[in-house]
Amino acid sequence: LSDSIAGHGGTTDGSQQEHTDGEIPIKSKDVLTFRCGWRTWKGRPVFSQHNLNCDKHKFERFLPQNGAFFAASVFGPVTYTPCPVLVFREQAGAVDHHGKREELVAMGSMLNADANRIVVKRIILTGYPVRVRKRHAIVKYMFYNPEDVQWFKPAGLVTKHGLHGHIVESNGDHGTMKCLFNAPIKQHDTVCLPLYKRIYPKLANTMPSQDDGVSVRSMLPKDPLEVL
Repeated sequence: LSDSIAGHGGTTDGSQQEHTDGEIPIKSKDVLTFRCGWRTWKGRPVFSQHNLNCDKHKFERFLPQNGAFFAASVFGPVTYTPCPVLVFREQAGAVDHHGKREELVAMGSMLNADANRIVVKRIILTGYPVRVRKRHAIVKYMFYNPEDVQWFKPAGLVTKHGLHGHIVESNGDHGTMKCLFNAPIKQHDTVCLPLYKRIYPKLANTMPSQDDGVSVRSMLPKDPLEVL
């Protein structure tokens, strides 16, 4: 069951614990323990916003706080809905008579087992106009070779002052480009190119981990493992 399709651990109902000062926030792809119904497994989820009216969901770097709803995409056993979900993480340096102590960080319900759910991460490339003439501008420092300018030529440009435009052609051998906008551009404006990348969850490995949950390859035994 560990090689099953990606299931989406459900959205929280706002009762997740808040972090106090000095605690480490939970990053996406950190190792967490999922208790979904009668199954328990470890996974490295990807957090994202949960918008019912969108088919693409924005990636979240950290687990949202202050009662915010979110979705967590994780590889795990196939589970049918409806099913409650509890998410735990190991406390750093906390040990009881059962072993490492875990704290509850989120709770919610199972959404579905849909491997086609799209989680996207946005990055923004910025450039600055060095020469302006009405709607035309020579933009620099966004790219550093003409091949990149040609590759991103079909993409649309936006500015911090709300203008829209596109790349006309490359100008020179150092990534400078000529751009055209829908209105006259100012010299102090900033040209932005938003890019999107699809994010996938990772499989939780079986390596030993430190108290903070980070896997350490050096902690593996030196002797080769015997195949039973």
